[in-house]
Amino acid sequence: MIVAGGYYREICVAPEHDDVFGSGGRAALALALGNVDVDWHYYCPEDKFETAAISLAATKLRHHPVRCSEIVTFKYFHPLSKPVFSPANPAPNNKITLKGGAILRFGFMEGTAEVHGKKVVFDPQSPNDPERFGANGSTAEVLAIVLNSREVLALGQVGDELEAIRNIRTQDGADIILVKAGAQGCRVYVDGELAGTVPPYRTDRVYKVGSGDVFSAAFAYHWAEMGLSPLAAADAASRCVARYCDRRLPSVVLDDETAALQPVVTTRESAKIYIAGPFFTMAELWLVEETCLALNDLGVEFFSPYHEAGIIREHTIEEIRKTVDADLKGLNDCTAVFAILDGNDPGTVFEVGYAVQKGIPVVALSQNPKQGDQTMIKGSERCAISDDFASAVYRCVWESWRE
Repeated sequence: MIVAGGYYREICVAPEHDDVFGSGGRAALALALGNVDVDWHYYCPEDKFETAAISLAATKLRHHPVRCSEIVTFKYFHPLSKPVFSPANPAPNNKITLKGGAILRFGFMEGTAEVHGKKVVFDPQSPNDPERFGANGSTAEVLAIVLNSREVLALGQVGDELEAIRNIRTQDGADIILVKAGAQGCRVYVDGELAGTVPPYRTDRVYKVGSGDVFSAAFAYHWAEMGLSPLAAADAASRCVARYCDRRLPSVVLDDETAALQPVVTTRESAKIYIAGPFFTMAELWLVEETCLALNDLGVEFFSPYHEAGIIREHTIEEIRKTVDADLKGLNDCTAVFAILDGNDPGTVFEVGYAVQKGIPVVALSQNPKQGDQTMIKGSERCAISDDFASAVYRCVWESWRE
């Protein structure tokens, strides 16, 4: 298989990671470790050719670097945050031109790959302005495009997903379109019609940086190499992603571990998450805002007391009761609670207790607990604790959809 995709540095502050992978590097390694012969084409400074070959080495992996001036760095504060790029606007490099049978093509920041293949998987990886597959002259006998919910609307140039899918099929010649919807799974469209949805699979940890690379690699492997149907290949890819998110193992192979994974089941028609946490300092408010942004990106409705009820300015009994009533009404209308426990804010502890009494599931983020702080949460049914922000957000979303 041919892989065209970036070789980038990826820094995450929390949890702390500093890797040099990139979309192409991670996908190529995952495929090669699955016993697939892989030719990986990417941009790389000449003085890093040997480093890339050594750090991302596998028996089945052949490197084809194309000289560029510098490696692009992606820096994330946490796995769900928007990355900061350095350089922000890398200088464009000469086009890479490739021809083959099965091809996995990613979007580049510092150039482009024109591909001509029999079975091609294209992942533009640009939510705001995704590249059209054929814009650089690329062709495919059968084309599958991997997009997230935002990309499909941007590429289809319309607000309705099905209409956007049909526009992309017409304009890009896409036979298969995969729409990744985060915690809600992946919708698979074939010939402009919904063929089905594959679920996400539940894991204790969720490390999202690079998960899209693994999804595209696993789908390409199971569809283009193994001949599975698009729906079956997407399900295999979802299982491989779950394993990667849990253990950061880039692999496209199904095994006993992926077979044992449990799907996230949605039994509600709608879901809404209550964000319980203090917002009295800049740091506290920042974390509340990050939670709102993460839930919004995942397409989940939420209630934030800071945004909906506001801060109590005048501590009169009338204003206090008005604020408390608004908060409790919001809490009663929600299907799960995301609780920020560090600091043991009394209001947050009250909201958690109220939710437990009402039978509303709680997922708590607690990164710096003191002895005994977590006793009541750990001992309460349908309450869970995580020390990782992204993992806690995903688990809360999953719980919010479950009766």
